[in-house]
Order: sequence, then structure tokens, then C-alpha cells
Amino acid sequence: MAIITLRLMAVNSHPEDRPTACRYCGHSVLQKWGTVTKPVRDSQLQQVLVHRYCCAKCQRTFRHYPQGIERADQSLRLQQLAALCWQFGFSTRNVSGLFQAFGVTLAHMSVWRDVQARAESLSQRHPRPPMRVLGLDGVYGRVAGQPHAATVAVDPGNGQLISLAQIDEHAVAQVVAWLKPLVVELGIEVLVTDDLNEAAQVAEQLGLQHQVCQFHLLRWVERLLRELQSDIQSEWGWVLERVRQLVKELPAAGPQELFALYEQLPAERKARGARASPLYRLRQLVLRLSEHWDRYRLYQERSDVPRTNNRTEQAIGRWRTRSRSVRGFKSDSGFQSAFWVCANGSL
Repeated sequence: MAIITLRLMAVNSHPEDRPTACRYCGHSVLQKWGTVTKPVRDSQLQQVLVHRYCCAKCQRTFRHYPQGIERADQSLRLQQLAALCWQFGFSTRNVSGLFQAFGVTLAHMSVWRDVQARAESLSQRHPRPPMRVLGLDGVYGRVAGQPHAATVAVDPGNGQLISLAQIDEHAVAQVVAWLKPLVVELGIEVLVTDDLNEAAQVAEQLGLQHQVCQFHLLRWVERLLRELQSDIQSEWGWVLERVRQLVKELPAAGPQELFALYEQLPAERKARGARASPLYRLRQLVLRLSEHWDRYRLYQERSDVPRTNNRTEQAIGRWRTRSRSVRGFKSDSGFQSAFWVCANGSL
């Protein structure tokens, strides 16, 4: 039987320290100005003590809260727990009902605000650790009933979401402008993506090395080879098998052998508007593979580069699974908040 341990934020019933400076002017001389009781919504506490201080310089007073308590009635622990329940698949109303069963009254919109607050804290987490490899992919959903596109950048090492932009992955100029500061800040050297032409253009414009996900490569090549299998002339069937073997093994001499195959295949011209013949399609496939071979086997040259973009796909998959159980998103910010919370996997 699996046991999950959740580390929630600690909440104290009273302050255990005192402020070192005035929150308004920064003056260090403070006079205690009394103690008040503050009702709170929490899984364990119903009220806490709050100390008040007066600044000797600006004469302004302010409150000093215990650990885990801020101006809101909810404790930070309850906010964290509400966001966690939503991430696990509860609706906002179900979370509200769950807390009600334990004697904590919390409106369903408060739950959604907790989710948004958690997303904001994740998106603004700094400093971000340097990394040499970045996973990139597009994500699609619906906002206010309309199709919505975004592009995500993920750390392929731990699967954590690094950045999310409301940009279609096919908009090369916008993606480049969004990624350029990240490349400088984090020291990115390699981009890992699916086999999308626009992704290759982004990597080239940013001056990055490019690794194409092996899963996507094998999938589309195998699909095309199966389509050609029944239509290609039998005398060229061996070429299909050799291409299939080369794509699986990815030898360093692959480009030379592929180009030799390209020259052996009879050249055929494709008339405008006409469907390409199987032989023509095979020849173009071989040429494409030979020209982009370095993108497919970069992981064999660099140990820090993954062979697939699975970490990015997993982050998108967690969001996609959760998005199927909600009614939809009313705004871009709601879409973005849900993705940040779901994609990061845990609180």
C-alpha cells in the first residue's frame, strides 16, 4: 500500500520573533503597540495572536503575523492544501465541500484564487538554476470556447516548467523573442523538440544545437515507410529496410550512406498539382534524413542531452489530464494558472 507524505507549511499560533525594521520607512527602532486576536481559517487553528508595532520615525503602525499567516483569513497551509486538492482532480466545489466536512468554511472561488496564487508563486520562482538543455513544445486547449495555443519550456532533467508563453509554436519570430532572454539567463546550449520545421528555425536563429525527439522521429518515419511498403517497386524494397535500420541505429556515417541511397534511386519529377509517386516520396525522405542527421543523433555526442522530449510531454500530459475534468477556462490567465500548477507535478 502506497503512502504519500505531504509537507505543508507550518502555521504558528503567535509570532516567535519581532520585525527588524519598519515596513514603510525601514527604520530599525520599533515600539510594540499591543496584541490582537485574528480569526483564521486553517485545518488546525481557529485564531492566532498578532503583534502590532509603531515606528519611532514615521509613527506608522503595522501588524506582525505569525509564521504561515498573512492578511488573508486563510492560512498559507490551507491555501496550499486547497491548491493541492484541485491539482489532484477535485473541482473547486468539491474542495469546498471537503473542507466543510472538517469544519472549515471556504467558498469555491477562494479555492480557485488559491490555485492562481500557487501558479503565480511557481512562475515567479527565482533564481532559476542554470541549465544547458531546454525542452520545447506546443500545447493547445480552449479559452472561452475558442481554440487557444501556447508554447512551454521545460527542464528536461527534472521535468519542471521553466516558462509558458501565450504564443503558437509555429510563430517563429515570437518564439525566438520569448526564448532569447531565457537563453542568456540560463546559458541554454541545446533545444530538444519534436520534428517540427519551425522548431528547427527557432534553434537556428538562436544559435543553439538541436535535438529532435527520437520517439517523434521513429513514429513519422515508420508511418511513411509503411505507406510506401505496398506501393514501392519490389526492386527498391531493400531501401526501405535499410532506411528503417539506419534510423534505429543512427550511425555517425549515416548521412553519407543515405546520400548514396538518394543518388541510387531514380530521379522523378513531380508535376504541379499532381500526387507525388511513391518513389519520389522515398527519395525525398532519404534526402531529408541525410540533411538533418545531426539533429537526430546529438544525444550520442553529448551525454547531457536526452534522446526524447518525454519530460516536456509528461508536463503537458498532466495538464491535459486535469483539463478534461474542468468545464473550461474563461481567460488566458486561468489557462496559464492551471498549466503552471498541473505541469509542475507537485507542490
